Amino acid sequence: MASVTPTVATDLPRLQVKAKFFFEGDTKFYLQGVTYGPFRPTTKDGPNLPPPERVSLDFGLMRDLGVNVIRVYHTPPRWFLDLAQNFRMRVMVTIPWHKRVLFLDESEAVEAIRENVAKAAQANAGHPAMLGFFIDNEIPPDLVRWYGARRMEEFLNSLVRIVKKNDPQALAAYANFPPTEYLLPSEVDFYSYNVYLHRRKDLVNYLGRLQNLAGDKPLILSEFGMDTIRHPEEEQAHLLTEHVTTVFEAGLAGTFIFSWTDEWFTDGVDVTDWAFGIVTTDRRPKLSYQALQPLLKNPERPLYERFKPETELPMVSIVVCSYNGARTLRDCLNSLQHLHYPNYEVVFIDDGSKDNTQEIMKDFPSVRNIVQVNKGLSVARNVGIAASKGEVVAFTDSDCMVDRDWLYFLVHSLLSGDFAAVGGPNISPPATDWIQATVGAAPGSPSHVLLTDTIAEHVPGCNMAYFKWALDEIGGFDPEYRKAGDDVDVCWRLMQRGYQIGFSPAAVVWHYRRFEVRTYFSQQTGYGEAEAMLRYKHLQYFGATGSAIWHGNVYSQVRMDSFFSKPIIYHGIFGTGLFQCIYPKRYSPFAALLSSLEWLAVTLFVFFLSIPLPWLRLIPLIMFGSTLIVGLGYMAQARIETKFDSIHARLLLLYLAIMQPWRRAWARYFTWLRGKRTPTAVIATKEDAPHLAVSWREAGSLAFWSETGLERTHLLTKIEQLLDEEGWKFSLDTGWTNWDMHVFASRWWNLRLLSMSEIYPQGRRLTRVGNFLNVSTFSSLVGGILLTFSLVTLASLLTHPTATPTVFRIALGVMAVDSVLAALWFVHGLRLRHRLAELVEVAAIRAGLQPLGKTKKQ
Repeated sequence: MASVTPTVATDLPRLQVKAKFFFEGDTKFYLQGVTYGPFRPTTKDGPNLPPPERVSLDFGLMRDLGVNVIRVYHTPPRWFLDLAQNFRMRVMVTIPWHKRVLFLDESEAVEAIRENVAKAAQANAGHPAMLGFFIDNEIPPDLVRWYGARRMEEFLNSLVRIVKKNDPQALAAYANFPPTEYLLPSEVDFYSYNVYLHRRKDLVNYLGRLQNLAGDKPLILSEFGMDTIRHPEEEQAHLLTEHVTTVFEAGLAGTFIFSWTDEWFTDGVDVTDWAFGIVTTDRRPKLSYQALQPLLKNPERPLYERFKPETELPMVSIVVCSYNGARTLRDCLNSLQHLHYPNYEVVFIDDGSKDNTQEIMKDFPSVRNIVQVNKGLSVARNVGIAASKGEVVAFTDSDCMVDRDWLYFLVHSLLSGDFAAVGGPNISPPATDWIQATVGAAPGSPSHVLLTDTIAEHVPGCNMAYFKWALDEIGGFDPEYRKAGDDVDVCWRLMQRGYQIGFSPAAVVWHYRRFEVRTYFSQQTGYGEAEAMLRYKHLQYFGATGSAIWHGNVYSQVRMDSFFSKPIIYHGIFGTGLFQCIYPKRYSPFAALLSSLEWLAVTLFVFFLSIPLPWLRLIPLIMFGSTLIVGLGYMAQARIETKFDSIHARLLLLYLAIMQPWRRAWARYFTWLRGKRTPTAVIATKEDAPHLAVSWREAGSLAFWSETGLERTHLLTKIEQLLDEEGWKFSLDTGWTNWDMHVFASRWWNLRLLSMSEIYPQGRRLTRVGNFLNVSTFSSLVGGILLTFSLVTLASLLTHPTATPTVFRIALGVMAVDSVLAALWFVHGLRLRHRLAELVEVAAIRAGLQPLGKTKKQ
């Protein structure tokens, strides 16, 4: 075989990690790697590599295939890296451990491992061809189980720090495998797994799982292959092409094929009973080499050209809505101009901006620019939908930048299952100061909620796409949501119609967070207001305090219940499971309670009670200490960018972690308190249609007879129509509640209707309607304040050392006033219930039902 003369590459920059991918400067770089060796040394103390001439021939074949990264299992000499640089290839070095014993119990063994890592990092520090290091490969699961995952992760993190100290630009990772899937050291630059799954469906499902475990870091496969002694070359070629296609369609940042050649030397012997190479020992390319070449050659090509889909990709309309978003608009539109997708348009909706948005738009003539008066986010999105030409409508925000393959990954996921919509993660760009870094790590940022690894319950509005027919079917976005909450509402309405929402972990957008404390709290206030508005419409998704109840897992940087709810790991019997999976526990209601505004209110209540009652004074301190523990848990586990991580950053994060749920709940309560209720004029207007008189006693339980067997749903439809005609504010059951209608009657009371049918011979039916009083949030709050005031006053009066008969009379007076107020409040509720009962009577007559036990009222 003729020698290969490479072109010397002097401009080979070190690779960097940005979110879930690698970059060479500003250019995205997919790792297309092969493992290389180890080989029998050519000299007694030589490296486990072929001679330079053979390496040069190998590199030439690799370059022609499209390989750009090589994984070796020993520290290579410098000439090897020089050759790799000449062929514009990078090298990933696996640092071997020779002891698989209880090494953490031996300080000498620990020190030897650390010295070995330091020497490996120092050996070729700064070399342009050095990609980085695998600090170890496949620690046995029983060893990890013995020490515990946390302790092993801390040790691996210490090795990462050694690599960074000796070669700051080198990347560091741990080559994991399924038996220790749960081993997730936080300081690695990317996550890596050796996975040998031959069935495509199994691999697709497992990659979705690993992508979610990797979070906002890149994921690669560090080994995958097939032996051609036990399998024919045709099968290997099919498997490897399917593997490469699956990996890149799933949004991984790269893969290593095991191995380059059949030549393999380990433990002092030549291995001859395995043949995993894509070339033979004498470097004859196998069928897999030719099969892989069209996929790997020229990796700068768009993914949709390299991995052609089975069906033509649909046209997509990207809608960007903005109000005074000029500060980040140019970056957003620039990123949308360079998408790797064959058929798309960008529709921009200027929702009445008063800044220089339109000046910027002059530089983007290809973007369809629609200007309107300010009507809110939902109306703007509906305008964008109406103007869209695409079969799919995607949304991002003007404070986002999209990855070049964002649209490809969204559409690929949308088409891969029975989905009506799809979304992806949004990640903060690097901060420029410690306050930005801390605020970026604070809780409460918009995030996705997953029911499974690929099915979402919610996707954030800055990164979502829908089939246009699905949006048309539900009537688009609800104009009530002017700032936030519109994305949640649309997701829930689609799910209520039986549709599924997909999730694409690789469809990344960079989302500029509210990087100042003031704007961060303003954002949380907006989210609280949106939650209150969502509660009016989707009561079944909210708890008694008004916070959302998710059926899936909320994916955010750190869970607020980190100290209360550790994940569960399935190890298999005796720790022998081949796939030892980690499962996060559901959100801890105990931690949520301790960090809530309601808990703070009770703490203050007990504190005020303790003023006249000294024996209570320790209790509020304990209660607030519990809140502090939850905040400390978040502070300790949140990740702040390393260069900005400091004591004052952590203290600010503690403050934000404690204040965030309070600020959000405060806005939620006040929006709820001043929010939706039926106008007083509607309540005061009597029913003028013929109906039967209803006594106050009968108003809580109504009954209607049907000789023809009319269903109760027919009556409910008539009640809904009449409520809507008269202007009542109400919410309907969506399948998750134990009531049919929830009526927002007044500030003090809500009402709930519940129906059932009794079936009699000849198909006759008796429909019963329960008309129940439901205490409003405002009543609960006012009642709690009055109760607190009364109890504190009574306790102060009755425990005063100079209490007199006059004092007791004052106490009785306080109790009497409270009783009168409570009676008036209850009578008001009875009046509302009676008014609604009359409406139900009118609706029943309209429906053709006969009210029972009453006389007709003219």
